[in-house]
Order: sequence, then C-alpha cells, then structure tokens
Amino acid sequence: MAGRAKYASLLEGADIRRWYENVARGSHVTADVYLRRLGVFCQSFGKWPKDLLSMSEADLLLDYISMMEREERAGSYVKSALKAVKSWPAHNGIEIRRKNKD
Repeated sequence: MAGRAKYASLLEGADIRRWYENVARGSHVTADVYLRRLGVFCQSFGKWPKDLLSMSEADLLLDYISMMEREERAGSYVKSALKAVKSWPAHNGIEIRRKNKD
C-alpha cells in the first residue's frame, strides 16, 4: 500500500481512477502494482499518464527497457513493468504493438 500512497495523486484524475478500478476488478494487488509501475515510468521520464496516449511516446518504452536493464532488473520484472505501462494506453483503445526483443 505504501507504493500506492506515493502515486495516489494519479488517482485524482477520473481517467486514471477508472483504469485503476477496472484493473482492480480482477485483482486489487495487480491494480496497486500497475499504478506503482505506471507512476515510476512517468516519474522516470517526466511525463503524465495522458502523455502516453500519444503514439510518439511509444518509443519511451524502449528507453524504459534499456534503463531497467542497466539497473540489472530481472527479465520477468521488465516484462511485468511493460505489461503494466501498456495497460494504460490499452484501456484507452491504444495498442502499442512495437516488437521488443526479449
């Protein structure tokens, strides 16, 4: 819950709150993790979640992968983080189809 508290300000936006509540319908734990991961992603690049709805922002995902690799994050963590971040645009009808090398 501490991670969610850190990024709770994101839930003030109705769109993010709807996304979070939709994910929570499946699992509250997953919703909290996704919120944290989206928050970390946005903080890392000085972006807001709405910025990710622009297709040009999809290139940031490759930069994010590189950043996590430099931090020596496990491959499973990287995949999980990408799934969480991609969930927000997908909720808004935007599918990021860029092929990432695993």
